[in-house]
Amino acid sequence: MDIMAHSLWSLVLLPGPPSIAKVVFGIAPDVTVFATSLIVQAVKGKMQPGFKTRLEMMEWYNKPENRWVINLYKWTHSLLVWGIILLPLFIYYHFYLNLTPWFLLAAPLHILMDIPTHNNNSFPVQFLTPLSTYKVNGMHWSKPLVFIGNYVLIILAIFFRLFVLRK
Repeated sequence: MDIMAHSLWSLVLLPGPPSIAKVVFGIAPDVTVFATSLIVQAVKGKMQPGFKTRLEMMEWYNKPENRWVINLYKWTHSLLVWGIILLPLFIYYHFYLNLTPWFLLAAPLHILMDIPTHNNNSFPVQFLTPLSTYKVNGMHWSKPLVFIGNYVLIILAIFFRLFVLRK
């Protein structure tokens, strides 16, 4: 799923008012990987190529010098890794600050939404890393049916939250 969709889903599905924290955690699994990749390329004095096709993109990331991006992606898209990171924060907010930090759930939400919207040909989501390499061969988010359907559902969810839940 694209980062705009992840941002919007985080804002719509998680309780509480809209916040930057929801957006930041909602896009963190992707931004962590791809911003790091861009920074590494810039430090090397190189530009990341503009990809014409998904196949061309994956061929570039599968080159030995770029393979680390795919490996990092596995870790940033692991529910287990995020659980280890977020559980202590959740406990701290909940028990010591007497707040429920719903925004922390945006990263796991991102991963759960990516599982069925990625396929084996383009950054499959190995959500149980490091315990398992299991992945779902889903329908890729860039397919028109999935992409348009996703935004239609986002719009419906926004209207539902604004007009039905506020009554």
